[in-house]
Amino acid sequence: MRALLVAALVTVTGTAANAGTYIGVGVGTGASVGDSSNNSYKADGRSARLALGYRIGPFSIEGMYSGYGYMLANGPGTGLFDSRTIQLAAKYNFALADHFELYGRLGLLRTDLTDRDTGADSEGTGYTGSVGVEYRLDLALTGFGIYMDWTRNQATFDLDNGSKLDQSASMWTLGANLSF
Repeated sequence: MRALLVAALVTVTGTAANAGTYIGVGVGTGASVGDSSNNSYKADGRSARLALGYRIGPFSIEGMYSGYGYMLANGPGTGLFDSRTIQLAAKYNFALADHFELYGRLGLLRTDLTDRDTGADSEGTGYTGSVGVEYRLDLALTGFGIYMDWTRNQATFDLDNGSKLDQSASMWTLGANLSF
């Protein structure tokens, strides 16, 4: 009975230490973009992410805003596009040892795609998924984590001509989270 009580106390204490709100920022590689029309794309700069989340034990819910630029290879004009995405995702962290955690994230997204040449906007919906590793430290009043992950976003766009375009983007991100 004592062993069960000690195990319950350790579990509750660990959960309380990992509870709370956090904000995160990240900078990543340029997006590797592909679509259902087999167009060829090249990254135009780096990707970026801003996150706000709430964690209870190993589970979190995150709202994120991310963006990246890319260009259509051999396209008309400059072929430059901006992609901005709002995401809502669930995240699960699996503790390894000595402050290291593996995590997975799955969620829904809404993407705004802008053609820099014409200013034309397309909106798409889809999903996002990530796998990553995080190193977490508990500081006096806050927590701090450094993470690296691989993310894949998939969205479907309704085009002006009535057709649909499925587009995916994959990127690596390095970032930091601050919890309070």
